[in-house]
Amino acid sequence: MITREATIEDWDKLLVFFKKIYRENHPLQNKEFWEWQYGDAIYGRSLICLNENEIVVGHVGANFGGGLAWIINVYLDEECRGKGILGKLYAIARSYYPLAATAANEAGLGLYKNMRWIRYYDLVRYVKVNPKIESVTTENVCAKVEVSVEDKIIKDTHYFQQPSLKGIRIGKTATAVSQENVGGLRLVDFENINEVESNAWELGYNWIDYISSWNDLKTKELEKSGWVLDFKTVVPWRLNPLEKNCFCDITFLSEAPLDNNFVVHRSYSDHGRIGSLI
Repeated sequence: MITREATIEDWDKLLVFFKKIYRENHPLQNKEFWEWQYGDAIYGRSLICLNENEIVVGHVGANFGGGLAWIINVYLDEECRGKGILGKLYAIARSYYPLAATAANEAGLGLYKNMRWIRYYDLVRYVKVNPKIESVTTENVCAKVEVSVEDKIIKDTHYFQQPSLKGIRIGKTATAVSQENVGGLRLVDFENINEVESNAWELGYNWIDYISSWNDLKTKELEKSGWVLDFKTVVPWRLNPLEKNCFCDITFLSEAPLDNNFVVHRSYSDHGRIGSLI
């Protein structure tokens, strides 16, 4: 077995692997998306295991942000398991930054428990619905809207260069992802929440959401402005396809202790898109 970093020259092998383990039309089956996620060592690495026939049989993705390597897209074929392959792939990621993860599934949580990782309070997602909407139902609130934001589109950070992502600037300081197909504005960064709301409602959005870690003090501003945790609203987390009554349940872990002031940003790991943006 060979473990190493993948390059775009491995794309044909990677595509066979990704088609085998992921649902049809998964983002990683798109070459442009893979290059965005893993093509630049500043932002992430794709780590692979190949068997004696040079077929990809294992993969670990590392997304770099906040001084951490966020572990994503982990899968090992049966023939790889129990042979220390995962440890070798994690070691490559660790050579860049300390390790962390969000959105771990049940198998992942079991793995991280065995590895003695630290589990923090789950990420929190706050939502506010446009107060002009009279009948607040999932169907009404998550309906497609027509907004004029072409003059607000931004591509000034790696996150906003993500294929299929429509990043916009709201007001003077806030940034967000426009997801008008389901009526929403996904807030990424902000300073003045009142400015964000007034601009969003004027543009015609039905709702706004913001996801972060529990210790993000900006959430106190949201609460003062009437935002609530998503399970208290009609706007589900999974929107593509839309799944009613499916709300944010995203675990946050790290291999080594983090500073108390560390806040998980929407652009870290892949929790900002799973089941929602793409």
